[in-house]
Amino acid sequence: MRFSAKAEYGVWALLELALNEGRGPLQVRSISKKHHIPLRFLEQVMSVLKNGGLVESIRGAQGGYILARLPKEITLEEIVQCIEGPLSPMICITGGDDKQCLQPAEPPSCILKGVWQEVRQAILSVLERITLQELTERYRAAEQKTSMMFHI
Repeated sequence: MRFSAKAEYGVWALLELALNEGRGPLQVRSISKKHHIPLRFLEQVMSVLKNGGLVESIRGAQGGYILARLPKEITLEEIVQCIEGPLSPMICITGGDDKQCLQPAEPPSCILKGVWQEVRQAILSVLERITLQELTERYRAAEQKTSMMFHI
C-alpha cells in the first residue's frame, strides 16, 4: 500500500506545528522552505487538514497555523485518513461494497478479501499507535544524535 506525497507532506507539516507548539502560529511559507514542499501544494494540504479539524488558522501578519489539539491526541491514522480518505489496499474492502470486486467469483467465496482486511488492519494498528508527540520525540532524538556526531 502506498501513501501519496500529499499525506507525507501533511505529516511533515503537522510535525513542524508540534515541534513549534507553544510558540505561536507557523506560516506555511516557513514549513514549505524547511521541507522543500511546493508552497501552493502545501497550502492545499493545510486546507484539507483545517477542514479535517487537525489544525486551526490564525489570520493576520503574525498569523499561520497551530494544532487544533495536543500532539499526544493526534495520531498518524487521523492525519493520513484526513488526507487520503479511508485506507484500503483493495477497492472491495473500502466500504464493504462487494459489487466492486475485481474477480468474477462470488464475493463470499473470495479468499483474498479476508487477507486484504488483515493488511488494512495491520496498517491501521501501526498508524493508530503513533502520535505526533511520539514523532516529535523521535525527531528530537535523531536531531540530537546528528548534532552529537558533529562535535566528536
